[in-house]
Amino acid sequence: MKTKKALLAILPELEELRDVDFRQYAPPYPNLLAAFLESGERGLPAFQKFAERAVGKEAVGQVLLSLLQYLLIRYRRFNEYTVVKPTVKVFLTLKGWLNENGLENDWDRVLGSFIGYLVSMVPMIGEHEDKGLALAYARLIEDLAREASEKFNDEYYDELFKRAVELRKKIEES
Repeated sequence: MKTKKALLAILPELEELRDVDFRQYAPPYPNLLAAFLESGERGLPAFQKFAERAVGKEAVGQVLLSLLQYLLIRYRRFNEYTVVKPTVKVFLTLKGWLNENGLENDWDRVLGSFIGYLVSMVPMIGEHEDKGLALAYARLIEDLAREASEKFNDEYYDELFKRAVELRKKIEES
């Protein structure tokens, strides 16, 4: 199966996925992904309609979550910068998709489970990107950390938010 091509058909705006090694990725609904690729359709809305007809819209969330998890595994295991920007973009895409589909509680679980990884990516972004782009990512991740801190009212998320602020300031001062 042409996993990378199928994912790029679903998320064509995520050009950075082209640089990711998907040889170890076993996506959910591989037949659905292959059929969508063969259909010639492109984009997340088209994939959602396609999935709804074939197996149900929950497949879309499962594919996005599985992709996020795979990117995070590659980040943690191999410390690959190539997965950092796609991870942030898939995280935001998943947030939007879950909230648009009335799955706010699922978004809360995703945010609580994975925001720490995004905060840990900020130094790597600062090393690899120009200051303007690095600051944009740092501010975005800081906003997500703030959301987690406010939502969960827990010391762990408060510390993550403080760390995100520190990392953003470090980039600003560089």
